[in-house]
Amino acid sequence: MTSTLMTTALQVRESSSSTLITWDESVIFPPPRRLSRDYDSDDDPSNPVSYVRDPHKLIAYLVPFPKPTIGDQSRIPDRFLIYTPPTPPLIKPPKGQKESKVHKVQRKWQEEVREAKTGHAKTASWKGVKGKVTKGIDWAINKTTSADLDFLNRIPPDPPHSKARRNSDDSDGDRREGPNTHITAVVGLEELVLVYPPSLGCDPESVKKEFVQSIMRTRSKAKRDAVIATGLLPVAAAIDIMATLVWPFGGLLEIDGVWAFSSIKGAKTARSVIKRLAPPSTDHESPPQKGKLHKKHRPTHSDSSDSDTLQLRLTPSDRVEVIRRYLALKCHEYDPKIFPSPGTGITETEVLDALGWSPALTNGEKSFEDVGWQKMQAKADLLSITMKGAKAWDKWCKTFAKSPTKALKK
Repeated sequence: MTSTLMTTALQVRESSSSTLITWDESVIFPPPRRLSRDYDSDDDPSNPVSYVRDPHKLIAYLVPFPKPTIGDQSRIPDRFLIYTPPTPPLIKPPKGQKESKVHKVQRKWQEEVREAKTGHAKTASWKGVKGKVTKGIDWAINKTTSADLDFLNRIPPDPPHSKARRNSDDSDGDRREGPNTHITAVVGLEELVLVYPPSLGCDPESVKKEFVQSIMRTRSKAKRDAVIATGLLPVAAAIDIMATLVWPFGGLLEIDGVWAFSSIKGAKTARSVIKRLAPPSTDHESPPQKGKLHKKHRPTHSDSSDSDTLQLRLTPSDRVEVIRRYLALKCHEYDPKIFPSPGTGITETEVLDALGWSPALTNGEKSFEDVGWQKMQAKADLLSITMKGAKAWDKWCKTFAKSPTKALKK
């Protein structure tokens, strides 16, 4: 069929001196077929390394940073960009289910950002100005967090052990326990899968050690940023209030508030992850006094079950090589003087396909607008995270070339 269309579209007229080829624009050609990459039989999309949305299981990809051309490359340690795709857009809970204030604020803000980025309002109109301001605030909020902090904020939070879900057959809402009532513990994240490229050449124990150290470094920086952002809240609020007559949109308080919230949440998440990964230590605990149970030795929910343990699993996969090349390309684009070009370019779509990402269902179905919006957000997120990582890695490498001891502490 394609050959027929080509014959119809191209009209060749031969003359004595030359051959003239004219193009018939009325013919519409079928889109080119996209060639998918073939992976090994043991690395198909059904493999656990493919990205899935599971509240009890998180898949993260350890992407090695490229080595710079400055200094002694053999002395530069292997460090990673930890990436996991963004969570789906928040949706309004079903009727009758209570929505938390934090969830509602985040959902409303996501809706405003979507309207601002997908709307076609005129810039001179009120809606157009508001959309420009919303996009500007969203850009500034994105600049307040690092790539590692973004990863921590995407880890599902741990539900408190005191909460329990009661399932009862009573229709009158009676909370008394009976034969038809059972209590089920609310379980959070249970397994963390770290996927790294096989060409890395490091043993799994070294990869795990670097992952834990990266989380600890991010926690220290998040704690520092939380103190700074919290202290700036009154200043940001005062500036927004004084500038109301000139600039009624505000923005400083929102930016600083999200910075403080993200830093506090990231520090708490890092502490929780490290605590759940580390084995329980009893070397420095004093024995309980006779006749009195010490507070640290009181039996808790975690003592009776292993629900607090976060299972860490390391898995090599060739799929990470795609995002590794993408990260090397972004490092080259940020500073071509010290980062060589990885060769051919690669798009965000190819990276997301290699990771197994796909748009999530919205209200049980996929609409054309929702699919397009999620794809656009996923591509922008991948670009933003890798550029943050490239900028931080470029700064660290230059610091390492001047003072290796100082750089290793960061």
